[in-house]
Amino acid sequence: MIGVLNILKPTGMTSHDVVNRVRKILNIKKAGHAGTLDPNAAGVLVVCVGKATKVSEYLMRGDKEYICQLILGKATDTQDSYGRVTHISNKTKVTPEELNEVLKRFTGDLVQIPPAYSAVKLKGKKLYEYARQNIPVEKAGRRIVIYDIKLINFNGNSALLKIKCSKGTYMRTLCNDMGISLGTYGHMGVLIRTQSNGLSINDSVTLEELKFLNDTNKLDECLIPLENIYKLDKITVDSKHYDRLTAGNEVDGGIKVNRDEIYVYCRDKLIGIGKTRNGRVKIDKMLV
Repeated sequence: MIGVLNILKPTGMTSHDVVNRVRKILNIKKAGHAGTLDPNAAGVLVVCVGKATKVSEYLMRGDKEYICQLILGKATDTQDSYGRVTHISNKTKVTPEELNEVLKRFTGDLVQIPPAYSAVKLKGKKLYEYARQNIPVEKAGRRIVIYDIKLINFNGNSALLKIKCSKGTYMRTLCNDMGISLGTYGHMGVLIRTQSNGLSINDSVTLEELKFLNDTNKLDECLIPLENIYKLDKITVDSKHYDRLTAGNEVDGGIKVNRDEIYVYCRDKLIGIGKTRNGRVKIDKMLV
């Protein structure tokens, strides 16, 4: 079994919990997600199964889209509504004009400092491990891109936003930073990931639906071929090279294109992602 699932993660489950459920439903050992969602967030969780787990790092590169609630007037230690309130502002309402101006400022190339309660690693430890021990650390900023922010609804102290962004963007931190820029405080309320790497929430399946499809031998209705998501050029190598290629050796396939990443087919099946140089082919990520 090899492919990708577009799972609708519910709130209250960790991404790891979802992956474990997928393993049990499909009765497989190899499964992993390509991009974590916080336990209190819902939406698209990309789950790789079988040999597709080897390329999860590639799928994590994709852009994301969220529906995010910005709540003004309070800051929390986790930057979301589940954390401990650390600051309260006298300014709980802002004007639509003020908000729109700040949304413009937070669109484009930005440097974002990851939240203290996150899985980002520093000196071999995750940031939340330092935070839980009340150990202050200096966190390096990370470059992100906010492609677009659309205001869906606003009532003066709460805004619903649709945000398209690059990988690695923390919506919690974005809400916190926007609150400060508005002269008050802010934290994140509801969060739903509506797209990840081109997969839409409209096409996602629940864990219950996955079980039904698997039990009725209809898994192909939701198991997406890797090539349909991570799009690369394709080459076909003569079947006589199969054994050497799958053993990790470089072969002379007479290929005229030079690529650092390319799908390699042999004996009528995808065998891996490789690279080509001067007619020679070598597999970097074996999928058989």
